[in-house]
Amino acid sequence: MKKLILILVIIIATLNLLYTFGYQGEPMSQFEFLTRTLGSITAILGGLFLLIKKLK
Repeated sequence: MKKLILILVIIIATLNLLYTFGYQGEPMSQFEFLTRTLGSITAILGGLFLLIKKLK
């Protein structure tokens, strides 16, 4: 069950990262862009680390 949750976190964070770079709406501030980008990357790497640790 935890593996499924980690996989969902990785997928959602990846989609959020792609959405951030493809965003066409109202311009976002640099702080918002960096927060979304770094937050997504942190969630992806954290999820991958925990998933790899669980599989061993």
